[in-house]
Amino acid sequence: MLPIVRPPAMLPYAVRSVQDQTVTDWELFIILDGAPPETLAVATALAAADPRIRVRPFAKGERNGEAHRHVVLGEANGRYVAQIADDDLWFPRHLAELSLLLADVDFGNLLQCEIAPDGRPTILYGDLASIKTRKAIMTKPVSFFGPSCAGYRREAYDRLPVGWSPAPVGIWSDLFMWRKFLALPDLRAATRFSIEAAKLESPVRRHLSLEERVAETAAMAEQIATVDGRSEIRTQALRNATWVKAPNSPPTWPARERVRRLWRVFRDFE
Repeated sequence: MLPIVRPPAMLPYAVRSVQDQTVTDWELFIILDGAPPETLAVATALAAADPRIRVRPFAKGERNGEAHRHVVLGEANGRYVAQIADDDLWFPRHLAELSLLLADVDFGNLLQCEIAPDGRPTILYGDLASIKTRKAIMTKPVSFFGPSCAGYRREAYDRLPVGWSPAPVGIWSDLFMWRKFLALPDLRAATRFSIEAAKLESPVRRHLSLEERVAETAAMAEQIATVDGRSEIRTQALRNATWVKAPNSPPTWPARERVRRLWRVFRDFE
């Protein structure tokens, strides 16, 4: 799924990152949550050029238009569900790594790599296999991954009493959704320690013009297109790793050891 509410300036880059996946058997729903006519025009053109892409326009929904996602999932045929924001980019093995994760669990995430406006990549580190982590997510304003790094089995989604729906005021949209999954009895959840996406989030880029954002996205897409470029992002993200934990909760093991463990995972990745 690819929800979008704004003009389509970054949309083609996000879609191209889906089309460049090593896994080619996918369907992409571009969900227009009250997006302007020019976004519909660009999305329709992208769909006309690739039969795996479908466009679903809606009037602006409550909050982030979460209810539209539930409607669209009713049309989906895939076993696994992933989502990308229109201003994020997937690395070519994103879906392959999610598939490896979801072969063993019902719900999980890859590591979230956030790109600062100055180009500095940072990992948000956490582990859904940890009971303490899941408890923190359920009870505190704690999250270490967003939709562009998450995945879940369709059968797990179908077990939810309520699927995607508007979050209550004061609760992040994705956190509200993750809590629904984690409340399921016998849910298998885990984190796969792979960096396979670049998150260029909007809230920290409000000072940038649309032209500047497009230029930044284009440059990041060019870097992601090469093995060396992806390796550089991963290396820098490891050096800048941030560990997300519940407020006032000490880390379970030293930060240096965390970096060493992550480095062993990534050093020969590609």
